[in-house]
Amino acid sequence: MNGHIDPRFMNGKLGLWVRKWEHYYRKYLEALQMHPQNATLLSEILPQSRLAALESVGFSPDMFDEPRVRAAGNQRATWDERYEELVSFRNEHSHCMVPKNYGPLGSWVRAQRHLMKERGTIGSSFDGAGLLSEDRIELLEKLGFVWDVHQWQWNQTFYELIDYKRTHGDTNVPMSRGALGLWVFNQRAHYNNYRKGKPSHMTDERAELLRSIGFEFHFGQKLLSAADDRWESRLNELKRYKDEFGTFDVKQRANPSLYNWCQHQKACYRANLQGKKSPLKKAREVALHSIGFFAGVTTQNVTSI
Repeated sequence: MNGHIDPRFMNGKLGLWVRKWEHYYRKYLEALQMHPQNATLLSEILPQSRLAALESVGFSPDMFDEPRVRAAGNQRATWDERYEELVSFRNEHSHCMVPKNYGPLGSWVRAQRHLMKERGTIGSSFDGAGLLSEDRIELLEKLGFVWDVHQWQWNQTFYELIDYKRTHGDTNVPMSRGALGLWVFNQRAHYNNYRKGKPSHMTDERAELLRSIGFEFHFGQKLLSAADDRWESRLNELKRYKDEFGTFDVKQRANPSLYNWCQHQKACYRANLQGKKSPLKKAREVALHSIGFFAGVTTQNVTSI
């Protein structure tokens, strides 16, 4: 035990955890002073079980007393030392994106972002007051410090997509391209949820940036539309064959591609009859039924291809 509970003397997750519960403990003490008889309100802020657990490890009203404020003066030198380490890291790597597993410096960098988050300037904030001073914010920003890592990562991939478009002429990155292809796929999924009012990582700003480079949010629907056009073309070809030969029994030697297409439709129809999954959509099945294509087709007489 260190003899005190002060997140300014703690590194990494422990300091962040203490700061979080310190906030709720402070709110509980304030409510206790204002509404001492309101057990329901007090329990909503901090359940008795957690209150007891926190006090068992040293949480108490006097942890906020003046001696602790004075003790924080020792932290300035430590912050400055870590800042100088960050300067050295930036000089070596040309950025301030210190990995979280990069020892004490990685933990310190994460803590600065968390403190900025508590100020309410990015993302979702806690209700507590900001704990990162303006002079420290200015020093960090002079180095190009990244506060919102998720947005920074999004921006980096967006720039990668711009490079892809310069080379290929479009933003329709295939999944075979790995991380960039997956990112493009996810942007379309996020946008779809965004339009429906569902939780999504898409924002107005991101959507506008993507539109500015010609991003196709509905590329999947475009592919489906093209597939429908091809299917309609085959259906019309089949109708012409029936007009010319008086039958839907397409001979393989006469038209191999139309023969294979017909066999595939019948195989899919048989699967539907058996209650199995099939790519033959209901509208297509109805269209083929309407011209008599499936006459005589049963679950037993279709050749699979």
